[in-house]
Amino acid sequence: MARFAADPARATAGGWWAEYEVFLKVKRAAAASATMQDYARRQGQAALSYAAKLYFAIPYEWGDCGMVVVARLTDRLDAFKGKGLTAYLGASDPRDGGAKYTPIQDPSISQLYVPELHLHFAKAFTIVDKGPATAFA
Repeated sequence: MARFAADPARATAGGWWAEYEVFLKVKRAAAASATMQDYARRQGQAALSYAAKLYFAIPYEWGDCGMVVVARLTDRLDAFKGKGLTAYLGASDPRDGGAKYTPIQDPSISQLYVPELHLHFAKAFTIVDKGPATAFA
């Protein structure tokens, strides 16, 4: 079920992103939480991936958070910024257990959404770094 872990191009095509400061906060939380690390290990994923799933309410059904792409904006682009909402799912991945995902309630965590980013990514961004989430732990 590693849908995006091995494909940086597919990871960049998604419209949902986080600002670098938010990424660093999620990364620090993953490094500091033994519970996140233990659960991620039992699921065969990076603690950073699991922390992202919790902070951004991303069910396994939607993706594995296994790829990190760090990109620098090089051209103006419109985006929406806001708090994550509860994610409802169709229960197609058994790891989700049919539960809804509610993001960790942290007022400093926001998400960016860029509509139709797949049409503009190459023009608007320069990739700075990319790789599996395990490489960013």
